[in-house]
Amino acid sequence: MIGEDTMELTGTERKALLDLIKKIYTYKVMQAKGYERITRAATDERIKRLLQEISDNEFKDSEHWLQKIEELGNGAKEFFMNVRIGLMMRILGTRGFFEWVIIAEDESVEELSILAGTIDNPDVSEEWTRISADERLHIERIKKEILGMEAWEMGCGGGLRDVIFGANDGLVSILALVAGVYGAITESHPILIAAIAGAVAGAISMGAGAYLSSKSEQEVVQKETQRKGIRKKQTPEEEIAELVRFYSTKGFKKEEAEAIAKKVHAKMELQAEYTVGEDVGLTSEESWPPVKAGILTGLSFAVASLVPILPFAFMDVTPAVITAATASVASLFAVGASKAIFTRKSWVISGLEMMVIGTLAAAATYVIGLAMPV
Repeated sequence: MIGEDTMELTGTERKALLDLIKKIYTYKVMQAKGYERITRAATDERIKRLLQEISDNEFKDSEHWLQKIEELGNGAKEFFMNVRIGLMMRILGTRGFFEWVIIAEDESVEELSILAGTIDNPDVSEEWTRISADERLHIERIKKEILGMEAWEMGCGGGLRDVIFGANDGLVSILALVAGVYGAITESHPILIAAIAGAVAGAISMGAGAYLSSKSEQEVVQKETQRKGIRKKQTPEEEIAELVRFYSTKGFKKEEAEAIAKKVHAKMELQAEYTVGEDVGLTSEESWPPVKAGILTGLSFAVASLVPILPFAFMDVTPAVITAATASVASLFAVGASKAIFTRKSWVISGLEMMVIGTLAAAATYVIGLAMPV
């Protein structure tokens, strides 16, 4: 049906539809190849078999999307796909990678659903609306049954996120501080002292804030887990023992209770086969430790703050200001571009946005410094 009805699309509709389908196809392939990678690393044969089945299903699903791309008249390209996946899995970790890619696919399917409702041809609109609805159901199953997560629990990036945000604040706040002091005092030594004091205070504040934030997040997750009645995972022996106790209270003899418990446990294992997240480190049960979050955020703040500070330790005030401003602006662009890992926006736009924000903050404090000379 799709092959026939796509002829009724306008040029604009076709291009928008093709762009979104290519995105979804890319995320499908990334998931399939990601599961394929952790399948090779799995040691438990049951988990290895389940992961391979998941990977095969994702590859099969991606082929359907590739067919839709070809029906619209343009093939998909997969340049450096394996390199990209390997790099992202190393940087984000296994869980972070799958969170990133499933959220990206979810957002693209949501865009597809919105786009489908705007297509003029009612048959094509209805068909793509149905396809996007089916895909949303598939994504929800992946989130809950494989990643073991509700939508609200989906985060991303763990330590890398803390590093990027700490570095971003270190650059912006210390650059603004240096600019403000320079506006009032045109001497390197006072600027250096003020900047070092600001960096130490900022690193401690950011580290403490990240620690408290991460700790609060864990407490919320634990509370929500208790509300849902979810318990910690037990060993098979503990589960069987609990079932034996339960059936014993119902009047069964010990031998009968043990036989029933083993049968019930075996059935429960089969029903839970696809909830493999805990076994391969994909669930959110163990989130990023608050202490590590605090240390990484504070440390990255301190390291990034050295960019606008160090020139004043080795140069006269004017060349130090020029060097600090140039290096800080370049670093702001780099940090902003790296945020695209999480936001999935253009790295150029993300970098420019952060660069402009930092520059405006420095300009504002410089003007305030000029207005309040010592």
